[in-house]
Amino acid sequence: PKWFLLPGSERCRCCAGLGHAVQPSLEVVLPRFLQRLYAGTCLDEVGGRKRAAEKCAAMQARMRKGTQVPNDFFDEEALWGYVVAKWSNRARLAGLALEVAFARIHRPCFHCAVALGGGPAAELFAMAVLSNLRAAGPPPRLVVGEWVDSWRGIVDRVAQLQGSPIEYLQCDVTQELGAEANAGLLDLAPEIDLVVLSFVLLESGCNCKFLRALWEVTGHAVFVALDAGQPKVHADGQPRPLAGSLRTLFDFAVPLGATVHRVDDAKGR
Repeated sequence: PKWFLLPGSERCRCCAGLGHAVQPSLEVVLPRFLQRLYAGTCLDEVGGRKRAAEKCAAMQARMRKGTQVPNDFFDEEALWGYVVAKWSNRARLAGLALEVAFARIHRPCFHCAVALGGGPAAELFAMAVLSNLRAAGPPPRLVVGEWVDSWRGIVDRVAQLQGSPIEYLQCDVTQELGAEANAGLLDLAPEIDLVVLSFVLLESGCNCKFLRALWEVTGHAVFVALDAGQPKVHADGQPRPLAGSLRTLFDFAVPLGATVHRVDDAKGR
């Protein structure tokens, strides 16, 4: 499931079904964009993809357990292995969720979008495609917020290839928003009107104190949460109840008076 949280008290009356406008555009541009993204990297070397995949698998095993450390992200081959494994799917999921967000709140554009845990910039690529498709205002300011600096090279490459800049700042969602590690994010917060939580809650823990502070200091920005750890769909096609970090996020959001929308993909997740 993909979620976004909106200020207000109205409850969602429709669970899914949008996203058709941006998805074809993403499907058209993704294959060629990925070819350009991979070109000239370690993935082009003999045995490069195999090494990258093996290192990525080891890195992801630690991420799933929440035992990752900064050094795990210093291996460039492991990062590129993650891009091959996850980038296109993350872009598609973000495109679906963002299209629903635009439609539900009848908003022509966002002005400053921040992807927390947005390392390889897949979600911001989808945001750039969707913004170009809508052509409803100036291009949004795009910012990746990451725990480590090692994704910066890939983020810069994505920005160059898509033709729109992506800023990079370091932050830590496991600490309070007022912590020194989050100084850059706190300074930017008044400008932010879209926050993408990019597979960061399950891996780092759902720090509700951090989320509450960020929601308040942004003036109740739209939050889009993409995360894993959800049960598979029922045999009858009905989605199962939320679990893990998204269940925690739902329980956190409702008492705030936020409107919570659930958006499932074609597989009911």
